[in-house]
Amino acid sequence: MANKTESNSRLFVRLKYILIPPTVYNIPNYRIRAYAMGFISCIFLFLILIRYAWISFFPTPLRNKLVETASKQFETVLTLAKPRATITDRNGRILAVSVSRPSLFLLTKKMPTDPEFLEKVSKQINIPKEQLYNYINEKRNFIWLKRQMSLSEFHKMGSLKKWQDFIGVVDEPKRFYPEKEIASQLIGFVGTEGNGLEGIEKIYNSRLNIKPTKIEVMRDARGRLVMVTPNNASKPETLSQSLKLSIDISIQEFAQNALKEGVVRAKAKGGSAIVMDVKTGEILAIASYPSYDLNSPPENDPSARRFRPIMDAIELGSVVKPMWIAKALDMGVINSESKIYAENGKMALLGGYIHDTHAHGWLTPEEILKVSSNIGAYKVVQKIGRENFYDSLMKIGFGRQPGTGIPGEWGGRIKKTENWREMNFANMAFGQGFAISPLQLAHGLSIIVGGGTDHGVNLLAVDEVRQIKNENPPLQFIKPETSRLISQMMQSVVEENGGTGSPARIPGVLVAGKTGTAQIWSNKDRAYSGRTAVFEGIIPANDPKLAIVVVIDEASIRPAYGGPLAGPVFADIGKKTVQYLNSQGIFNVKPYENAYLKKFKPNNPSSLKRRTSAVSAFGSSENSKKEH
Repeated sequence: MANKTESNSRLFVRLKYILIPPTVYNIPNYRIRAYAMGFISCIFLFLILIRYAWISFFPTPLRNKLVETASKQFETVLTLAKPRATITDRNGRILAVSVSRPSLFLLTKKMPTDPEFLEKVSKQINIPKEQLYNYINEKRNFIWLKRQMSLSEFHKMGSLKKWQDFIGVVDEPKRFYPEKEIASQLIGFVGTEGNGLEGIEKIYNSRLNIKPTKIEVMRDARGRLVMVTPNNASKPETLSQSLKLSIDISIQEFAQNALKEGVVRAKAKGGSAIVMDVKTGEILAIASYPSYDLNSPPENDPSARRFRPIMDAIELGSVVKPMWIAKALDMGVINSESKIYAENGKMALLGGYIHDTHAHGWLTPEEILKVSSNIGAYKVVQKIGRENFYDSLMKIGFGRQPGTGIPGEWGGRIKKTENWREMNFANMAFGQGFAISPLQLAHGLSIIVGGGTDHGVNLLAVDEVRQIKNENPPLQFIKPETSRLISQMMQSVVEENGGTGSPARIPGVLVAGKTGTAQIWSNKDRAYSGRTAVFEGIIPANDPKLAIVVVIDEASIRPAYGGPLAGPVFADIGKKTVQYLNSQGIFNVKPYENAYLKKFKPNNPSSLKRRTSAVSAFGSSENSKKEH
């Protein structure tokens, strides 16, 4: 029965397929379509490339028309400098900044040739008509007519729209120096292309500069000149951070004004003045006279542009004596009470004599400084020895560049010991026979009075981060206790009666220093002729913070001694600097009545101990009690 039912079911299915046949679906072949579309696209692309090549390389009418249209729109490409980073002093006061100024340019290919027309143009833009005529046959299309004009000059021209077919205006950055003559040789200046040519502007040019921008000069539908900047020109660009120098504008101004007065008073050729922080090596002021306005630098006055404190090489005389006495004390070959015979003012050597200005007998190291004995200084360096003396010259920086990076920086001129005759050796003891710059002298002074440590010479402001990054330990020239001792000895030069530096006294401030009269060698006369007056000083004497050097170069008046000529300049700078720093809260100056130590006798050894108990001009009475 079951088999019969199954058979009927199969029969029913067969009848269903016969009566209602199933639907058959045909799947299309997409691969063939893809190949076909790719082939057609390749044909179109090939035809386009053929057409492009035909237009580009063959002189067809269409190509000529396109080139003509493009040439009507495009004129030239300009490369414009971007504003340089700002230069400031240590307190953020601006010394150099870039400002926008209009510049005028000419497109010679669009320039008319009618003389009357050009004469009208020349009158409006204030350019000689002959100059415009010369541009008619100029091969270059783009020529600068006037660059970085003042706004007043630009406004006087009036509207230039009627000349817009061939004259255009674009803004360029111009360097502006708001302080004019302040620190002019240090800061330097830039050229019209925006690159530093002298001073800080030159040595830090890559640090201050930003990559220039290229723009296209085109014409719009009305034929007007337009500037087309690249797409990335509108993107905000990270400007270089301001360059902060170590100088303080106020102290710099004190130094420049006092130096100018001193040079004029001495009828000298020029001068230098340097104020240095002995604890950090920072230059707080560096003045050079004559000077000039940075906004209009002189082209034919090398004397004004000469950076004397760094470039001048001078045999600076007796101001180097404290360095050698400090080294002898540190080596232990003498002590503060040693007696040295000064030969009554004249000493014979192989090859000649050395002299003192006045006859002296037995002198202590302090007295050698006070009366500036050449014979005493020579006998001290004899005890040091030639090799140690030469080593001291190098370590104190007299035989190497200070490292400012400024072009023309003097590096020193010191002969090897094997080339020294006895007279050479003697002359070097009192500053003759080798030449150093005023900056090298200030550097050496800061070493011997600043704890005996060489902190280098810093024209940039020193912050805590830079101090931490300086992994190399500073060079130790003498021990700190020797540094304190030599500072005390140098007080007698200024503060005691009979000292050569008494004109450098500052009321209420304890001063130590040393005078010098540098002789200048004349190649013409084959002898020492000109004289340069020098004074170096430290403030305050019992806790040195500032080292100040003043040089009056080739003074005409006589006698040209360091005390009378350079001493008052030092006093003027020091007094105003102390008052300024006190008002700013940097130092706490407590003036005291008896700053001058007239009551101390030169031959009293206890005077050194008594001086150390004097009230510090840079410290409060509480600090003085703690220290002493």
